[in-house]
Amino acid sequence: MTTIKKPVARTTYGTVREAGKARQVVVIVRPPNVLGFRAKGCRREYQITTEVAYRMAVMATVAAERRAKK
Repeated sequence: MTTIKKPVARTTYGTVREAGKARQVVVIVRPPNVLGFRAKGCRREYQITTEVAYRMAVMATVAAERRAKK
């Protein structure tokens, strides 16, 4: 696996409603451990650490599995 040394941005297929339009989501991976999200064409960026994102993904998966069991 490659260690990230400079920011990498990618446009996703997912869309969000921002500034009155449906816009694609841009994901930016910044060293050493930050994920940034913004709507394409907008400047406002929301950041989260990779550790918190991992914990949130695990919690969402566990919750979905519990709901599926019921």
